[in-house]
Amino acid sequence: MKWHFAELQNYKNEPLMVDETLDLKGPMLEKFSDVILDIEPIHVTGYIQADRDDLLIHLHLATTIVTPSSRSLTPVELPLETDMDEIYIQEAAHADRYEDDETIILVEHDLIDFDEAIMESIVVSVPMQVLSETEKETDEMPSGKDWEVISEDAYAARKAEDPEAKHTPLAGLADLLNDDE
Repeated sequence: MKWHFAELQNYKNEPLMVDETLDLKGPMLEKFSDVILDIEPIHVTGYIQADRDDLLIHLHLATTIVTPSSRSLTPVELPLETDMDEIYIQEAAHADRYEDDETIILVEHDLIDFDEAIMESIVVSVPMQVLSETEKETDEMPSGKDWEVISEDAYAARKAEDPEAKHTPLAGLADLLNDDE
């Protein structure tokens, strides 16, 4: 989805309605392969409207992605829907018109590439914790030789059982900080 800024300025009275399906799999896998393992075409709906020489963009994005589990890194299929609200300006002075929490993008060239903004919106919409169905059903955490992942609750319980535990590599240094000497 690429448009010229000047062309979109024609939509002052009525917004340009958007209803497209984009296939951004190649660029998504190239730029965000650590977060996106696979992605279906993205259904984009919404509008673009000119307002006082600026562009107001509201798009709704819907797709399904495959992303690594945050616990085990196994691939997890995740339906994803998010809204993208951005304001495009050509003069930096226009930024004063808007609130600090609004996304304002300064357009330096006449051509606007919405694909990049759409890809970034999808990536930031991926939840921090993504679990497979098996991981949701069990509390089992990954482990290996001489290591294991434990939950914060399990850590607190272990700490409560043995608050003076001296099994860390630097535990011997604690004696150096005694106030008695």
